[in-house]
Amino acid sequence: MILTDIAQLKPSDERAVIINVGTKLVATLSLLSTLRHAEMPTLVIDCESNDGSWDHFCRLMKSYEFDLLAAPLKPHGATLDWLFQNIPAQKTLLVDSDVEIFDPDLLRFMRRFIDNPLVFGGGFLHGPCWMATHPGVGYYQERPWMPIAMLKTSCVRRALAAGRSFLPKTIPNDCAASKFISRVLGRRFRFSRTRNWRLSWFDRFKGNYYGQKPCYVFCDTGAVVYQYLKHDCGLYFAGVPAEVQNCVTHFHGVTRLKLDPTDPIAADLADIAATVRNRLEQVYNFPWLGEM
Repeated sequence: MILTDIAQLKPSDERAVIINVGTKLVATLSLLSTLRHAEMPTLVIDCESNDGSWDHFCRLMKSYEFDLLAAPLKPHGATLDWLFQNIPAQKTLLVDSDVEIFDPDLLRFMRRFIDNPLVFGGGFLHGPCWMATHPGVGYYQERPWMPIAMLKTSCVRRALAAGRSFLPKTIPNDCAASKFISRVLGRRFRFSRTRNWRLSWFDRFKGNYYGQKPCYVFCDTGAVVYQYLKHDCGLYFAGVPAEVQNCVTHFHGVTRLKLDPTDPIAADLADIAATVRNRLEQVYNFPWLGEM
């Protein structure tokens, strides 16, 4: 069904959501794998794509059952805030547009724990760990592995009502007792010559994170909500480390490259496109005749 407002969705116990921003090839693989393995109502949200995505998914609706909604292009965390404030579903399965699910055991695992009143979500865990770009300096906060995660909508709304957000956040930590001093010292991260300065003589003043004394802590998308529900609300996320997962393929960086062609850690689209076309044809009997 083509929607003009998210309120038009029928209330459901579960709903999968795929947010597409100009990545119709990989988003098609994500959609078909979700319909096959998640077996739940699925919503595709298209955010101002300029690659023909809207017309493409409208045509797909003739053969596959899912809902389609257009939404403004915003930072991903802001879109997730809006989504959870409005979606009429008890449990929301977030599936990145560059993810292929190939093992239904993942959904069985999530459903095994998600209804426990002490659990707010399930999937895989990402972090905590040192930032690869700033080892020994920047620390990556623990969060759900956001390429695919199931979250209780009511729990997320509780976090949003408390002022938390899916938006990323950086916590300066050189002087835990003074945000001002931490922000001043944090200005060194703007410059290539000083951004890896550890300032170890400040360790006595730094906050402790998982037994480490980082200069700053980076809360990626979803980390702030996760930390609030886990530590402030005493709830649990049923998950195992993302490093050991073998249930999905994540074509990391496709959307990132579409939004910023100069991004140095974005994906190689040509290699990914060939792989995705092959998967669509061989696994889903869906020959891809268009461009990426």
